[in-house]
Amino acid sequence: MRFYTDRVTSRTGGAVDISYLFTAGIFVQIALLFYVLGLLVRNELLLRGLLLIGTMFYILYYFFVSDVPLWDAIFASAMIGLANVIMILVILREKSTLGMSDDMLALYDTFTTLNPGQFRKIMRHADWITAPEDLPICTRGVRSDYLYLVSKGQVILRDDGRNVAVGSGNFIGEISFLLDCPATADVIAVQGTELVRWDRQELMSLMHKSVRLSNAIGALFNADIARKLSVSWPKDHPHRE
Repeated sequence: MRFYTDRVTSRTGGAVDISYLFTAGIFVQIALLFYVLGLLVRNELLLRGLLLIGTMFYILYYFFVSDVPLWDAIFASAMIGLANVIMILVILREKSTLGMSDDMLALYDTFTTLNPGQFRKIMRHADWITAPEDLPICTRGVRSDYLYLVSKGQVILRDDGRNVAVGSGNFIGEISFLLDCPATADVIAVQGTELVRWDRQELMSLMHKSVRLSNAIGALFNADIARKLSVSWPKDHPHRE
């Protein structure tokens, strides 16, 4: 269905027909432009946004192309657009800390390699515990069933006759978790210490299901181990950089 037709005169005096610009067909060209632009970008959110705009122009085309709107095509395009909107909202939520409590936000600062969505996913499988008394959480030579993060308070690492206090923001058992080996030291959670705890097998299962999550957690633990080594070696240690 044409909206109206028009002609303009070119500089050479010839008539130029621009009537196509005022037909429903122009919506297809605009939709195609946004689809092509979307497929040329790598940013997933921008890609979906451009495809959504393209879908809206396709709906306009199906509405105006004939005397009777093509409702079947409009419905199909609307469903595609709705699915796209849902995924855009999911992506925005994964990138946002909106809705996190103050405690969760403070804890999230420890997870420097995870995005908010990945952090929420692993926290759904975590337990929050408080040591009612001095509580052994790792035993040297024994593989622990759990991975811990010190939320508040401190734990004591006992290794080769040394006692080392480890405060909040530190993981406990990450070497054993990464290498699937027994704990390398005895660890005691001081009375009143708050810990976040993950079941070893559950966390492994999550990592096996998502390569991105696995890489993010692996990078997080490697950074944590490197940080601990950098502060535990004496300044004149030959391997300290």
